[in-house]
Amino acid sequence: MWERVEQSKQDSDVAYFHDLMLLGELLVKFTTSAILASVENDRDRQRYKIEYQLVRADGIGEWSRALEEVITGPANAYIIPEARPLIRDFTEIFQSGDASWQRVAIDKLSAALQSIDPELEKAPRKSNLQWWVRNFATLRNRTRGHGAITIGKCSAAAPALEESILSLMTGCTAFITPCMYLHRNISGKFHLSTVSGDSSEFSYLKSEKDHTHEDGIYMAFDAKLRRLPLVYSDVDIQDFYLANGGYKNGRDSGPTYETLSYISDTRRRESAADYQTPPESLPSSETEGLPSLDIEGQSFANIPPPLNEYIKRPNLEAEVLSLLKDNRHPVVTLVGRGGIGKTSLALEVLHRIANDGDYFAILWFSSRDIDLLPSGPKPVRPAVLSKEDISKQFVELMNPANAKVKGFKAVEYLAQALAEQDDDRRLLLVFDNFETASNPIELYQFIDSYVRCPNKVLITTRMREFKADFPVEIRGLKRDEFEDLVISTSRKLGIYDLLNVAYIDSLFDETDGHPYFVKILLGEARQEGKAIPLGRLFLNKEDSLRALFERSYGLLSPAAQRVFLTLSGWRSLVPRLALEAALIRPQNENMDVDGALSQLERYSMIEVLADDSGSEFLRTPMTAAVFGQSKLKVSPFRSLVLADVELIQQFGPMQVTDVSRGMQPRIERMVRVIASRRQAGQDFVPQMRALEYVASRYPEAWLRIADFYMEGAREDWEKARTSIERLLEIDSERISAWRKLIYVNQRLGDVSQELNARIVLAEIPDVDYSEIADAASHFAHAQKNQSLQLDPEARAMMIDNLIRLMEERRAEATPTELSRLAWLYLYSKDVSKANEVVTDGLLQEPTNPHLARLREKLNESPDVNW
Repeated sequence: MWERVEQSKQDSDVAYFHDLMLLGELLVKFTTSAILASVENDRDRQRYKIEYQLVRADGIGEWSRALEEVITGPANAYIIPEARPLIRDFTEIFQSGDASWQRVAIDKLSAALQSIDPELEKAPRKSNLQWWVRNFATLRNRTRGHGAITIGKCSAAAPALEESILSLMTGCTAFITPCMYLHRNISGKFHLSTVSGDSSEFSYLKSEKDHTHEDGIYMAFDAKLRRLPLVYSDVDIQDFYLANGGYKNGRDSGPTYETLSYISDTRRRESAADYQTPPESLPSSETEGLPSLDIEGQSFANIPPPLNEYIKRPNLEAEVLSLLKDNRHPVVTLVGRGGIGKTSLALEVLHRIANDGDYFAILWFSSRDIDLLPSGPKPVRPAVLSKEDISKQFVELMNPANAKVKGFKAVEYLAQALAEQDDDRRLLLVFDNFETASNPIELYQFIDSYVRCPNKVLITTRMREFKADFPVEIRGLKRDEFEDLVISTSRKLGIYDLLNVAYIDSLFDETDGHPYFVKILLGEARQEGKAIPLGRLFLNKEDSLRALFERSYGLLSPAAQRVFLTLSGWRSLVPRLALEAALIRPQNENMDVDGALSQLERYSMIEVLADDSGSEFLRTPMTAAVFGQSKLKVSPFRSLVLADVELIQQFGPMQVTDVSRGMQPRIERMVRVIASRRQAGQDFVPQMRALEYVASRYPEAWLRIADFYMEGAREDWEKARTSIERLLEIDSERISAWRKLIYVNQRLGDVSQELNARIVLAEIPDVDYSEIADAASHFAHAQKNQSLQLDPEARAMMIDNLIRLMEERRAEATPTELSRLAWLYLYSKDVSKANEVVTDGLLQEPTNPHLARLREKLNESPDVNW
């Protein structure tokens, strides 16, 4: 931007002054964004309120007021300690004549103001940098907003304005602090582009995968990376866009606002979907805990009342009840999709626990920020978000005698209470909607570090990024539970007569037994006075789907997002191997599919089923799949995902009932697809590459690939041999594969490879003795026809090996098979042993023609060099 100013300085004083003003706007917006980035989220949404205003702000004056509001208003209490040097830049007061960069910036701006209009405010004798921000907005409005400035005034004001801006640029912490653009690759590693300062401390992001940062510009306050809101760039960092008002809610595009590049004077629109909730104070959640402990049953508790129309889930209730009553597993986690019934299940069990008196006190902490109501999702005010919020509420509930003593620390009191091992004061702390806490992983580490049995912690969450807890997965309702919900809800709504068995069956299949969506759909049926056609079940449910999945989706790694979009693209179970085969296409970046699937499963966005052999099949619940399809429409991966889905579909559709049949039908389906494409003269390389990948993990598929090639030309038979050999590299005792390899080598006329395969087959333990004898017979035949050329040493070793194999199980040999053993002895020049074997054979079958001819030859020529 300074380069632009330098260029305009050569053009004219008006252009020079104009670009200095643009640079000043850029500085005000960037520093405001940096200060906002340092503000932690809180339950009153102080930071959100300011960002909400800035998205709709059409002037620099609103930015200057936002900066002052952060520094002097309620948001100041939530600024991270590491950012205090930046805040001091704007709060420290300097007297006129001071040589500090702040005072130089103030005095030079004051001089520029006086050059424009002597009536404008002069800098006071004592002032801080907030005066600069406020009065720069005044200058901007006087010159660019509502005034017509002359060339002479531009010439007079520009030098002082330049000195003022340069002083701010070179002195302010915001422009010295390390700043970088982070982009997470599909591999999970980050591309780091340095904007300013030294970012080498964060080079570990280029090689480590276990970090979660959204793409964007980050500022490093000590070691803490904070994403700058309302500022945009890309990995090339050639241009920067800052929010510039122009908010509108388009019918097709949804809510957006304008962003402006002060460097190139280009504009883009960014989504304002995150800034739709009104900034005013929100109501409390319907599941917020009571404000004080009260006696419930035989315990003290602040548990919310049970939810109306709760549907009993006996198996889950019994499991959770048992876990909370035992003296093991200090942390129990209920994990599942949003709206699946985690909170209602927890409340049902907790009220029973309270009545039984297993705990001295049960304390409920809610981080819920959205209530899923039958009318749709509604934002609410979370009761707690941080460790400090929880500690404060814990103290308010427990009301210790020393709470008001100087030096009392709420966090330490909570830690001590969790660690105290007193059976008479056993505590159960419940954290509802744990994933919406400010830093769930850090909060969990605190809990896990201190909690000790007999105390326990119960967590409900949509995502589980921690270990050492005991997870209980909450899925959709079982069929009988689902029917109870449908019947009770439809009767309450007066629409029971609109439903029939077939419709209820379809509703169960389409919703996966998801209780929240069932209630929404039945409520819509009441409004329309008829059962909603299945094709319209999720029509116009974007808000509900977003409430259930948006937060989880936003926290997924790029690889997990990519995999989720692929799985959402087809309404079918997907074999894991088929998914992996599609994702290794040359057009795709390398990605950690294992890690992606693991994260999706932890976030309850997919389910993993397995057959008896361990082959895995991936199921995306319908609600999640519909959400994924909406995301796919605007995803930069869309074309790649659609190509992957097309390849996966060629393995054929699957239902849950097909899992028991395993991978073999999927392989057969793909072989038919490939054969059809070959017959039609179409390219089948991508399909064959996918099938070969499957075979590398599911070796049985190599035989079907070999069968396919055996229906082709001679060069295809070579590929058939290679395919069989790939299987035998993994499973060297697969007798059927060795037989097929022998047959292929026969067709190829490769005597050496055929004989080698026969001998290896003969060496397999417990192979039928006839296979050993056949190996000996074919060796003898090759010797007779001279079709096998071996050096003497190799020939001798082969003969000795075959003799050993036959002798070890000689008792199993038929007379004809003994004749083959006799020939081997003759080839090894052991005539006496050959005679012995012939004699034994003739004793079993005196008329055996093979032995009779051998006896005749031995009698006629006993000294021949066989």
